[in-house]
Amino acid sequence: MPSITPKTSFQYQPTNLSVETATDSTQTLSRSRRNIGEPDRYWPQNTTIRIATYEYDTDDEYVLAVKEAASEWLPHINLKFEFVSGEEGDVRITQNIGNSDGGQSAIGTQALDVSPSAPTMSLPKDHTHPRFAYVVMHEFAHMLGAHHAHQHPDANIPWDMDKVYEGFNRIAGLDRSGVQANVLPLPRSSTYDFMDYDGDSVTHYAVSPYLTQGGWGQSETWSLSDGDIAWAKKAYPKTAPAIS
Repeated sequence: MPSITPKTSFQYQPTNLSVETATDSTQTLSRSRRNIGEPDRYWPQNTTIRIATYEYDTDDEYVLAVKEAASEWLPHINLKFEFVSGEEGDVRITQNIGNSDGGQSAIGTQALDVSPSAPTMSLPKDHTHPRFAYVVMHEFAHMLGAHHAHQHPDANIPWDMDKVYEGFNRIAGLDRSGVQANVLPLPRSSTYDFMDYDGDSVTHYAVSPYLTQGGWGQSETWSLSDGDIAWAKKAYPKTAPAIS
């Protein structure tokens, strides 16, 4: 499969951090229940998104695993997903190079700006890994137009900036601009629909206490949160009229 090169939202494998992990004594987040969207990148209401899987047939075990996880979004939105073999689709899914358990995705209709010869989403190779479904849900959130919950301006994560830049460069290959785009708070702007901060969101990175001041940490949530669902229902309400 081709490698992914578009400007995308990045999701990493936190266990690659050779640092301490969060413990029960770690300071925890105030967990409100909302998310962040970019409305100008939302797909037209009540439409079907064609999702190409390159050489994989739609009944392949790998594709079925992607479908199962991605379908967690469907009860809460007015869109449909149509998986197709080949290279032609609104969204085109490839597999990560190497053994990375993270993923990447274009944000919403940004996928339409990507060259038709390039993928718009990258997922882990091992669909049997217990983290696989979580990564799929995370990347499909981006595909639907959601940004990272930890980038909410109200998250107030006490990042240790030197360690953040060094750590994400080491474990994920992100330069300073990549860290700013994927980790640090988004600017308060009408570009984004800021609902309340949601520490339980499937789009929230795990945060190692090593990367923060005062031992502050956060674990991943491997299912859609109430905030994820609230965002999805607002972005793609079942009662929205179809776009002709």
